[in-house]
Amino acid sequence: MSGDTKAPDVIIIGTGQAGVPLAARLAAVGRRVMVVERAAPGGTCVNIGCTPTKTMIASARAAHVARTGDRLGVHAREVSVDFAAIVARKDAMVARWRQGIERRLASA
Repeated sequence: MSGDTKAPDVIIIGTGQAGVPLAARLAAVGRRVMVVERAAPGGTCVNIGCTPTKTMIASARAAHVARTGDRLGVHAREVSVDFAAIVARKDAMVARWRQGIERRLASA
């Protein structure tokens, strides 16, 4: 939002699913908006809920499909799971979402 010191018209608490689009829309129509976030941008969904959970579930599903492919006529060699790589992928995905939220707020 703007860098001035005038009191905001609106204070939005949290950068979750509703906070970011609301802040952007209000700024677009000329409102002075302040966004308050106590933790990392994105709220529960991006940081500890939906995004990281679904990212890790996708990896688990891929391992399951590879391991049970025989019943579908697909024969895979030994399947191993690299948990550190799964966590790194999840962390990278969360970081990308956070960066997107930060960019959107900065451009509003």
